[in-house]
Amino acid sequence: MKKNYITAIALKNAISKALSETKVKKINCGNNLYVRVNPTSSICTYIGRIYANSKDTTVTIGRYHDISLSKAREILSDLVKDKENKKSEPTTPLIDDFIWEWYGEKIKTYKAGSSRPKNLRSLIKIILNTLAGIRLDEINAKIVCTNFSAMNQTANNKHNAINILQMCLQNAYLKGIIPFNPLTDILKGSESPFKRATSNGFKWVDATEIKEKYFIPLSSTSLTNRVFYLLIMLTGFRFGETRLLKWSYIDFDKKLIVIPADAQGANKTQVDYYKPMSIQIERLLLNWHKITSKSTGDFIFESSPNKAICEGSFREPFKALTTNELDFHGIRKVIRTWLTSKGVEVNIAELTLQHDVRSKLEKTYNKYSFTEEVRLALQMWGDYVASQLPPEFLSLIKVKEESK
Repeated sequence: MKKNYITAIALKNAISKALSETKVKKINCGNNLYVRVNPTSSICTYIGRIYANSKDTTVTIGRYHDISLSKAREILSDLVKDKENKKSEPTTPLIDDFIWEWYGEKIKTYKAGSSRPKNLRSLIKIILNTLAGIRLDEINAKIVCTNFSAMNQTANNKHNAINILQMCLQNAYLKGIIPFNPLTDILKGSESPFKRATSNGFKWVDATEIKEKYFIPLSSTSLTNRVFYLLIMLTGFRFGETRLLKWSYIDFDKKLIVIPADAQGANKTQVDYYKPMSIQIERLLLNWHKITSKSTGDFIFESSPNKAICEGSFREPFKALTTNELDFHGIRKVIRTWLTSKGVEVNIAELTLQHDVRSKLEKTYNKYSFTEEVRLALQMWGDYVASQLPPEFLSLIKVKEESK
């Protein structure tokens, strides 16, 4: 076995060489211990492989600059022994039990009125709940990646959920419940599977440019995509809210869209999201409903029954055909700026985009819903958008004559 071991000096030289290259490299230290070298971030991490009780597990031991080679070997040896001697009965709490206990402690640190507790609770319920039934000492990067990668969630939601999970596991480590935090490096480096989507300050254009820079370039896309691109422009919904919108949220009689507080991946406010419909929004959805009437699922944009179309189907044509001056979230900035230019009162303009009322006093005492005022603001915007539409988009909001 010893002939496979690398010395500390040889490892140092191998790491120096690997850092001068361009690709991530894994250096074998012998006996299932490796150092992963990332030249981009200059992060060097000890990785151990444990095979015991018919299970093959990869664990992160720590940073090369923080732990000596001999110490890393000692830690891995102890982990192997623990794994081999582990009793069949449970030794650590379930992740879902522990994370709610951690949540109860965490929210005490936030100031009154902070939105953080709501966001935490939402991410735990919607994303981290997929780990229910797994014990703390069983959590590893492979399990997390497998559970989260296929979820209908934005990159930012997944990133934030894993950040919460990391804090929770670090808390368990500090309490001595687990010997180390297995997710220490999962969000670090360019190779992380859960990188945050970059906003670049939400790129936007003036409302006078949406025809030239948004609608005309996208006129050649499929019917489904054109409906999506027009709906997001008319409503000011966020990308996830639009993509995961369901027919069951639409009330055509009341001319109202209501996204429930627990809607999948779309609503982190923990309150129902009310969006009154302008004439253009109503016509677009009615026309699309007729076209998709044979569908058996509830998603407005679905790839198969009860499965929403993936993000890339809408993002990739958008990036390929439009300039780099506007992104989907920037559409909300276009709308908000245009409403201000037309003299719409600040609270109405904010509520049009489902932003919270800024003044705590106003929020506490004024319980008026402003639904009709928001509808009027959206109607003004809808009328303007309709005046900017090329034929391929304008046809989507025309009244369809019933066949005799």
